[in-house]
Amino acid sequence: MGGKRFILFLLGLAIPLLANGQDTLYHHQVRIGWGDMLFETMAFHPGAAATEGRRMHDFGYTGHIFAEYRYRFNKLVVLGFQADFEGILWKETLCDGYWRPIGDTVPVRNFNICMLPTLQLTYFNKEWVELYAGIGIGALIAFDNSHHVEAAPAFDLTLFGMWMGKGHWGGALELGGLNALLNTDKIYMVGSRLISVSFNYRW
Repeated sequence: MGGKRFILFLLGLAIPLLANGQDTLYHHQVRIGWGDMLFETMAFHPGAAATEGRRMHDFGYTGHIFAEYRYRFNKLVVLGFQADFEGILWKETLCDGYWRPIGDTVPVRNFNICMLPTLQLTYFNKEWVELYAGIGIGALIAFDNSHHVEAAPAFDLTLFGMWMGKGHWGGALELGGLNALLNTDKIYMVGSRLISVSFNYRW
């Protein structure tokens, strides 16, 4: 009888230890999201003059469309790689000094792609909610339908991120800013993607 009690005692100790030793973290995560283009809508707007005598009009904006893979090392540190795409579309018409059309209208299509390795630090981790902050540093590639291609450093700052969900599926809300510039005369975006949302899957 004493031996059975000893075995039960050992099992009583071992089961909690085994349960605590299990890795309950989801190490892999992919997400697809969308963010605002506030900076771009302020920089490119109806009535702006592209060049002398040309009027910009009929603007369209795709918003920031992004995808990211993340790998969680532990409850605190997450590394990832993100690709962000946006398009700014408009038309240009040759006009006289009174902005009356005097020539052809041509479409202009500008696109930006940002490629960013990312670091996320999670400071609150519960079953349904995670709170985190993060940073991404990489490059922007800008190109248009006139075959112009340019590159610039880019960085993204997530001041506040909140992941909500349970199990494999969830969603996230982030507040921050995506930036890309060469100098004060060559600014592609500053404080863009201030707000973004994403759908996430982890395993």
